[in-house]
Amino acid sequence: MRHDKIIDRDGKEVHLDIRLHPGYILADELKERNIHKSAMAVKLGIYPSHFNNIVKGNRNITTNMALKLESETGIGGNFWLHLQMDYDLNIRKETK
Repeated sequence: MRHDKIIDRDGKEVHLDIRLHPGYILADELKERNIHKSAMAVKLGIYPSHFNNIVKGNRNITTNMALKLESETGIGGNFWLHLQMDYDLNIRKETK
């Protein structure tokens, strides 16, 4: 099983304790690759409005979506799910 990690410049694993929705990271990745959101939505087989809600942080990345993103971007599904889990945990901690 492949586990993606965020590694800093010194080679140490970074653990996020911030509220950062994975959709924001996905939006940055698309921008870096010069891929339009609507084009990615078509590749993923979803409505552009649905995809737009993901990149704006209004919808979560599900297991199914993580696998589709892995297929289209080459970035492991585990990476997207871990980001979503970290985001969900940090939101929950804030509401306690």
